[in-house]
Parts: sequence; structure tokens; C-alpha cells
Amino acid sequence: MACPTVTLAGITAEVWECCRREARRLGVNFPDEDSGTAYHPDADAGYVWNRDDGSLQVTFTRIPSYIRCEMIEARLREGARLCGAR
Repeated sequence: MACPTVTLAGITAEVWECCRREARRLGVNFPDEDSGTAYHPDADAGYVWNRDDGSLQVTFTRIPSYIRCEMIEARLREGARLCGAR
């Protein structure tokens, strides 16, 4: 199941590093590049971080059927907020 693209603002270099570190801590196979695909046994997502405007676009391309897109978006936004995103 795929979800609509989520766009986050206020993703500075420091916030981006924190988000990637936390994702890895949660078991996400997260590349070092600023765009690509992150993999987890339960979900996959494509992402693009734009350093110039501080935005991050994330599109979950596979999630478990028992998780709604709104739930995963809320968790993504909360994780970014805890890392300092606005």
C-alpha cells in the first residue's frame, strides 16, 4: 500500500542528521544520500531532502495493511519535530 507524499518544512542539516540517526535506531536501512529509498522489514519509503529550502518529501511506498497513512504521517512529523523541525 502506498501513501500520498508528505512534505516537511524546517529540515535543517542538523535536523536531517537527527532524523536519519533516529530512523536507523528504529531499524530503518537509511542511505547516506539526500534522496533515495529507505527500507525497513515492514515498510519502504522514497525521500528527497532539499538543503536549499529545508524541505523533506517522503512517500511511503509500502506499509502494513493495518497501519493507516495518517498514522505513519503523524509519526513521521512527530519524529521530525523531536529532532527540531518546525
